Amino acid sequence: MSDKQRLNQILETAAARRIAGDHAGAAQILAGVADDPGVSALGPLTSLGLPRRLQAALLKLAKAEGDALRRSGYQFHLVPPPDQLAHFAQVTLEERRALNAANRQPVPHLLHQIWIGDLPLPPSCAAWADHARAQGYEYRLWREADLAQLDLPDSFARMLERGDYPGAVDVARYAILARQGGLYLDCDWYPARDDIGFHDLLPMMGLTALGEDIPRNTGIGGLLLANSLIAVPAAHPALLRLNSVLGEVMSAIPGAPAWWSTGPLIFTLIARAGAVSLAGSGMVVGSLPQGAPFSDVQALRDAPGGTGLLIAWKSW
Repeated sequence: MSDKQRLNQILETAAARRIAGDHAGAAQILAGVADDPGVSALGPLTSLGLPRRLQAALLKLAKAEGDALRRSGYQFHLVPPPDQLAHFAQVTLEERRALNAANRQPVPHLLHQIWIGDLPLPPSCAAWADHARAQGYEYRLWREADLAQLDLPDSFARMLERGDYPGAVDVARYAILARQGGLYLDCDWYPARDDIGFHDLLPMMGLTALGEDIPRNTGIGGLLLANSLIAVPAAHPALLRLNSVLGEVMSAIPGAPAWWSTGPLIFTLIARAGAVSLAGSGMVVGSLPQGAPFSDVQALRDAPGGTGLLIAWKSW
């Protein structure tokens, strides 16, 4: 048995103790993992110097214990050391000028979504297609056959080989937006209303994204940008840079989760080399549990007085 397999089994034992309420027993097991000579098999190191999977286990334990201080610390540092990725986002003065010139360009009224894999298409896609028509937007749903017609970076195929569909979709969204511009939305958003559009709530100029709720040790401040909503003009240098470096990022931190190597972390570092607009705090109306019934979605849509546009709902 490899060190990775052995230690994964130990982590599962610790998780079972935690779920059973034996927090002291779980902590003792995790302390033993930290001292194990094979601990490096648990993946790339975080900015605390811990293997990512061990730190994630410690974070879950801190949450279970209600320890807000340790929870916040483990969450903030659940990223690679900042200097490991910083060079991918370094720009010259001319490149910075180009970034900010692009940020003065309008975003086309074009709404993109991507759905790959064997699961049925979620109902959010049809809802966004209807919303786009109501607001005078073009709607484009990208499936595997559509993506096969694009010259996508090698990192797309590498993510598919791993079976990492979210990572593959990360890569595809940047490539599509770099070519066509517009607004990309993940399929776990649902429209809260159809009588207002993105142009009512976003500047629709330059690069706009949502801010994540949890601060992270990015090396350029605690703000982490979500890549689940991106509005951007075509040929924006940040998207072009992302397309060109994702393969190198994946090689630089092998075994890293997609949100480090193709998702919000690398997106944040490169996007923030220039100016970024943040979607307003009221953009998201509410967040529903995974698999919540559509009646819960409808209740949020029917709630009076709202001015937001997004409901977080993973229907599958």
